[in-house]
Amino acid sequence: MNESPTPPLSPLAWLPWVAAAGFALLAGFLGQAYFSARSEINFLRAQNALAVMEGKSLQQRLEAERILSSRRISDLIARLEGDSGLAGLKVVPLVFPSGSTPPVLAVAVWDSHRQEGVLSVSQLPPPAADRDYQLWIADPQDPDPVSAGVIAMAPGAGETRFLFKPDRPVKTVARLTVTSERKGGSPRAEGPVVLASP
Repeated sequence: MNESPTPPLSPLAWLPWVAAAGFALLAGFLGQAYFSARSEINFLRAQNALAVMEGKSLQQRLEAERILSSRRISDLIARLEGDSGLAGLKVVPLVFPSGSTPPVLAVAVWDSHRQEGVLSVSQLPPPAADRDYQLWIADPQDPDPVSAGVIAMAPGAGETRFLFKPDRPVKTVARLTVTSERKGGSPRAEGPVVLASP
C-alpha cells in the first residue's frame, strides 16, 4: 500500500507561526526596554532625591556661614568701637615751617582710648647741645598745650620713633606741635615751633 506523500505546506501556512515568533520577540524586546527604562527612572529619581538633599545641605551650610559671618562682622565692629579697636586712632601729619630745609617728614598716630601715641620723624636735624625737642598736644578743652614728653633723638639716626603719653588726659587732639625747649624739657611751651600739624 502506497502512502501518498504529504504535500508541502504553503508559505501562508507558516505565517501565523512567524507572526507569533515576531510578537514574542517584540514582547521580549519591549519588556526589556520597559524594565531598562524603569530602572533608569528609579536611578534618576534616586539621583534627584540625592540632589535635593545636597541642595538642602548646601542651603543649610550657606545659612550657617551667613550667620557666622554676620556674627564675626558684629564682633569686629564691636572691637573696633571698643577700647582695643581702631576707631579711636587718629593719624596726624606734621609739617616743617615753610622755607625750612631739609624737608622733614613727620606723622603721629594717636590712640584716644589708650591716651598714647607714636610720633615718627624723618630728616629732623638734631637739636642744639643745650636744647631738646618737646611734643605738645593742643586740646580745645584745656587752656594750655599738654606736654607729651621730650623726644629722645638717636644720634645720627635718619628716622626717630617716639612713643608718647601726655602728662594729663586729653579729650580731643586739635593740634600737635614740636618745639625746641631748654634741655630736659619745659612745663609750658616756650620755645620756637619746629613741627606742627596743619
